[in-house]
Amino acid sequence: MYKQLSPEQRVKIWALKKSGKSQTQIANELAIHRSTVSRELNRNAGPYGYEPQLAQRLASYRKKHHQQAYEIEYKDLIAELRTLGLDPQGCKRFIFHHHPELMVEQVDKIFELVSKDVVFDQ
Repeated sequence: MYKQLSPEQRVKIWALKKSGKSQTQIANELAIHRSTVSRELNRNAGPYGYEPQLAQRLASYRKKHHQQAYEIEYKDLIAELRTLGLDPQGCKRFIFHHHPELMVEQVDKIFELVSKDVVFDQ
């Protein structure tokens, strides 16, 4: 499962990059994939290069807004499935079938987040 970099890891990336280490060397030292380092340096660089505090703020912002969009998307999907007559288990089966990238825990979390707003008749 995907795990975001910690603020400490971002500081280490910055320090190692500043000391002249390659992305592969940084990845090896932090025991993460080199594409993670590459993505981090490209995605979270500011106008003056990579800066760990800015990178952390950018990542937090993206995570917050992604979660909101994610909740809205699945809330709408579940509401539509309910109008088609699917019960909660039917909704879950549909989501698993059409979104195989999601894990059981993620689907359960989606239902936890949206069930407050979507009526499930028992």
